[in-house]
Amino acid sequence: MTLRRLTSVLALGGALLLAPGPLAMALAAPAPAAKVMSQLPQVSGPIPVTATSRPFLGAVEVMDAAGYVEEEYFLSGQANVYDWVGATRDLKVVAGPGKYVTRILIRRPRDPSKFSGNVEVMLLNATTGVDLGGPIDVKRMVRQGDVWVGITTKSLTANALKKFDPVRYAPLDWTNPLPAAQRCEYPSIIPLFMIGGEAAARSLEPAPPSADEDGLVWDMLGQLGVLLKSEDRHKILPGFGKPTVYMVGISQSAINMRTWFVGFHDRYRTADGRPVYDGYLAIVGPGVGRLNQCSSDVPLADSRHKFLPPPKVPFISLSSEGEMWIGAYTHQPDVVSPKGGIVTYEVAGSSHARVDVPELARGGISAAKPDDAAKAGIRPDGTVGLAPSGTVKNDLIWAPVVRGAYHNLQLWVRQGTIPPQAPGIAVDANHAVKRDQYGNALGGLRTPYIEAPTATHTGFLTAGGYGGMTGSKKPFSAETLKALYPDHAAYVAKFSAATDKLVAGRWISAEDAAAMKGGAEAAPVP
Repeated sequence: MTLRRLTSVLALGGALLLAPGPLAMALAAPAPAAKVMSQLPQVSGPIPVTATSRPFLGAVEVMDAAGYVEEEYFLSGQANVYDWVGATRDLKVVAGPGKYVTRILIRRPRDPSKFSGNVEVMLLNATTGVDLGGPIDVKRMVRQGDVWVGITTKSLTANALKKFDPVRYAPLDWTNPLPAAQRCEYPSIIPLFMIGGEAAARSLEPAPPSADEDGLVWDMLGQLGVLLKSEDRHKILPGFGKPTVYMVGISQSAINMRTWFVGFHDRYRTADGRPVYDGYLAIVGPGVGRLNQCSSDVPLADSRHKFLPPPKVPFISLSSEGEMWIGAYTHQPDVVSPKGGIVTYEVAGSSHARVDVPELARGGISAAKPDDAAKAGIRPDGTVGLAPSGTVKNDLIWAPVVRGAYHNLQLWVRQGTIPPQAPGIAVDANHAVKRDQYGNALGGLRTPYIEAPTATHTGFLTAGGYGGMTGSKKPFSAETLKALYPDHAAYVAKFSAATDKLVAGRWISAEDAAAMKGGAEAAPVP
């Protein structure tokens, strides 16, 4: 099995890519990165949609029915390749600048007068080998009049786009500015600790030197922010007013987002000196990655995984229990003010993948159709083998908390409303999760599925690799259920009380709460 194929068998994991080799960059003394950068990228498009050419991950019919326009553009410019200066947060340029071309997919209200002012920039996830991701809360986005911008963030998915439509996506360009002789043997921007250790990485067959460089992404993201904050935004948002811009990333993309924040948030500025991104939501990616695909990991114990001093803009880090093998090292105390700071949420009992309430229809626009994914090089067996045989997959519902976190981020950025806070998941001196008598985690943000439990939920199976992305579920015996809940009404009452507490605390919406309660009413408990 090739390494490129292995990257396609992961589902939302941010793991199991390639291991690093030595930093083979025989360059002169590197120049320091500019302290303030405000370069505008070039924009071309919208790329025409025809009977034979359409955007990958497109949902034009769904958006049209909602009064939205969906358009795709190419974003191009010059990008450097960076690395850390020793173990500091300072940056150095190790290659470039080199030309890049990536793509952005935009969903905006058809009528600019309905624009809320919010722009969600989603770093499209690359873990399955194709672009994946959509608006965090489609219904609220449409109701408010928010704009969504998805950006391709990795050469792997850019090349998949070329497989999907070689003509449409021919301009995409992530060419490595280093000569081939200076590239490393094991190119990867994903940290080695996400793979499951060096032995796991070295067991994979070697990859050829990469003709692409994923480290170009940092300047792409910064220049996109500059574009959205400048008057040039009218090239992609015609007639739209000045926006408030949020960066959102999930899993591998959340790690990239945190990396961008640590290295580049204070370096990219608008013409009047303001940040190009006003708020951040990092979901299931509590760590910092590599700055280029031949650099070394930032060790888990390194302070660069934490924001010191706390950020001057709002930052919400949202993790499942499934990331506690990382989060136990990278967690930091909440520091908040009306203008900014960081809050960390760790959802007890949950696993890496966001499970939603079955009763809610969310308009599936986050993943490509199976036929489109196959055309891009991904096969239907892409998620086989994520959990060991005989394991019951953890299905604890926590997507409503994600939607609530994004709404609280908007309130924090726009109105200065301090977000709710919760304790972290309890861990012992060895960073192992502490558990109650039923095997569920102690502490953390607690949903009704943990406060009124019907099963033991484990967030992850092993640290790193496949086991870091999936957990297990062990339903309670009939005897245990009967001891906990004398009758169905008792179960519903306890579940409902826990749900109402989340609504009162502004953790979830009333709509989500109603759907969750409906599920409890229908559940055969005890």
